[in-house]
Amino acid sequence: MEKLRAALHDFELGEATEQILQFATNSIRATATPTADDNLQIGHSKIGGAPDVPTDFSWPQTKNGQPLYFLCQLNLAEVKLYDATDLLPADGLLSFFYDAMEQPWGYDPNDGDGFHVYHFTQHQLQRTEQPKILKEHIASATLHFKNDWTLPAWESPDGQKLANLLTEEQRDAYDDFLWREREEVEHTTHRIGGHPDTIQGDMYLQCQLVTNGLYCGDSTGYEHPLRKELEPHAKDWQLLLQLDSEDDLGYMWGDSGKLYFWIREQDCRSKVFDKVWAILQCY
Repeated sequence: MEKLRAALHDFELGEATEQILQFATNSIRATATPTADDNLQIGHSKIGGAPDVPTDFSWPQTKNGQPLYFLCQLNLAEVKLYDATDLLPADGLLSFFYDAMEQPWGYDPNDGDGFHVYHFTQHQLQRTEQPKILKEHIASATLHFKNDWTLPAWESPDGQKLANLLTEEQRDAYDDFLWREREEVEHTTHRIGGHPDTIQGDMYLQCQLVTNGLYCGDSTGYEHPLRKELEPHAKDWQLLLQLDSEDDLGYMWGDSGKLYFWIREQDCRSKVFDKVWAILQCY
């Protein structure tokens, strides 16, 4: 936090620093190191490869019968050491699957069969190869974690609140700061919790509207009469996982984009991970 405070001062945001920092949220940065599955213990946090699942596991698929790709698994005992918000369960394995062929964007209520998140609590897990119909696969990489402070984009609920507290000059400086931060961090940004690294606008409201049946691929859902009733609960949504493109591991979201998994805070604390929603954004 002190490093972030000093960086804001360097951008001539000294007078606004404390106002900005009240919206700072701790997140967990994850870095992937290519590692063969054979060198990883069952249940280790990783991207790609073959998932570790219960013996009675049924591979998820879309309503058209297309198997989903295994994206990654998070060993929650490993992650919990960095969970400053105390939001995630203390143990088990959180496993993410997605239709990497069709790559649903998440703006259509019908996209819900294109992704799935499981919370496995069984101790007996086995490494299971993906269905043979999936000709390509994501290469295996172990994950390492560290804490990282994040700040909101303007389009988010917190960003809109922050904008009302700053002068026009301070808003311009904040824009420059966010751009500098994005340019200086590592090219690939995987993240658990915190504010997302947004590419194409707000996702909080999109999650709230689309999971209540409103189409958000155009202005339809945003102009619907139900928006006024639903919008106050947009901030209930929390970033569960941000998975960046990793060309070296064999996957790309659109044009060098990111895939975001969202969950309502109350659902996460209740371990109801089948209510997760996924959104793809790219450049």
